[in-house]
Amino acid sequence: MNGLEQSTATPLQNWNGNILVPVRLLFETFGYQIGYDAPSRTVSLKSADAAPSLKVFGISPGGYSDGKELKVSVFAYNYALRDFAQAKEPKTGEGHIHVWLDSDQLDPQSALKVFKSEPMVFKDLKPGKHTLTVQLVGNDHKPIQPEVKQSIEFHTVDLSILKDLDPEKRAGMRIEGVIADSKHRVFTVDMDSKKLYRIAADSGKQDVLTELPRSATGMAFDASGNLYIASGGQEGVIFKVSAKELEGDSFDPGLVETYASGVQGANGLTFDAKGNLYVSGGANGNIYKVAPDGKVETYKSGLAPLRQEQLIVVNGLAFGQDGKLYVANTSSGEVRRFAVNPDGSLGASELVAKSPPLYGADGLTFGPAGALYIAANERNAIVRVSTDGQVTEVAHNSNQGPLEFPASLYFAGTTLYISNFDQPRGANKPNEPGIGASIAKIEFGDGK
Repeated sequence: MNGLEQSTATPLQNWNGNILVPVRLLFETFGYQIGYDAPSRTVSLKSADAAPSLKVFGISPGGYSDGKELKVSVFAYNYALRDFAQAKEPKTGEGHIHVWLDSDQLDPQSALKVFKSEPMVFKDLKPGKHTLTVQLVGNDHKPIQPEVKQSIEFHTVDLSILKDLDPEKRAGMRIEGVIADSKHRVFTVDMDSKKLYRIAADSGKQDVLTELPRSATGMAFDASGNLYIASGGQEGVIFKVSAKELEGDSFDPGLVETYASGVQGANGLTFDAKGNLYVSGGANGNIYKVAPDGKVETYKSGLAPLRQEQLIVVNGLAFGQDGKLYVANTSSGEVRRFAVNPDGSLGASELVAKSPPLYGADGLTFGPAGALYIAANERNAIVRVSTDGQVTEVAHNSNQGPLEFPASLYFAGTTLYISNFDQPRGANKPNEPGIGASIAKIEFGDGK
């Protein structure tokens, strides 16, 4: 259980919208033994000198807040703190916990709070990194043991809808791929009408640039700004739209080039540093390499489905700073990475992360700080995997949005753009009450 980890790097925990603080650092220092009862989800604290045992809550992982309202609580109830303080420091009377938020958005003195019984609420935090510090104090508000405190970093984000592409039908479109350029112009394709959209992130203005020859999904830019779009099926193809056409008004469909074929099930796309385009094959488990001259090589991933109702084993693709190819397995809810040989072929794979929050892992992308972000489509969630494999949920919601079966995601600066595929599965079933096919965005601010 994350809340019982010894490390002082343990993140904040998020339980029913409350941010809570681990107790091990505070209480083991004073000689309490910590136990956990899974059926009741209760942590027990027992003193070696026969002082009263204390009861505190256990919870599940977190680390992010939406920034609109941060509720700060602690594991322990007030009575537990009182018993604790009286047992260890009889002269201090009732015990309290000091909790304060270090942020350049708040005056340090006004941010100081004393925990009693209700959670403290910090409102309207701008997106970015903040620090919460917690310390046990006595009735006189002085620390019982000054060195016993814990400072924990957390992040606030702003999740919203950039553009609802089909406000009338609400469940009548399908968009899977999304990408943005340096000017924060967002591109996506309606799989049913095959229209290629360009959306201005500052105004939400949308333009239909052209109609593709076939339905399409994943997207990638090359180093020159040309756009590549995957179109799956038995005879999978990759389309290419020149950077020049992306700048102007609508253009003739005849200007859409077929860049490569023979990539069955084509879905996710990503380029390596040499200009090779890698393509995921979905349920067939293939990963294709398309060389700059258009030659296609096929590699078997060796990944197998975990669920028969979901057979996609290679989906989102992205290259990490380590030069390895990271792949989302939608069926098993995991991320793996492949070593890439000098000739561009795939070497051995290794597990990066496998966790319940990654259930339905679809598109993935790297953020500016090097962490990996994954769309967990069947959970209506965005999940972060740190460079050391730690899994943290960034955002999730019900079937009424803003996330509705998120499929692809892409960073432009500190903004993460997300396509809502809006399929009626998992947490998004039924899909009719929500927003429908749309582009969502998460503003992270500084320091992801």
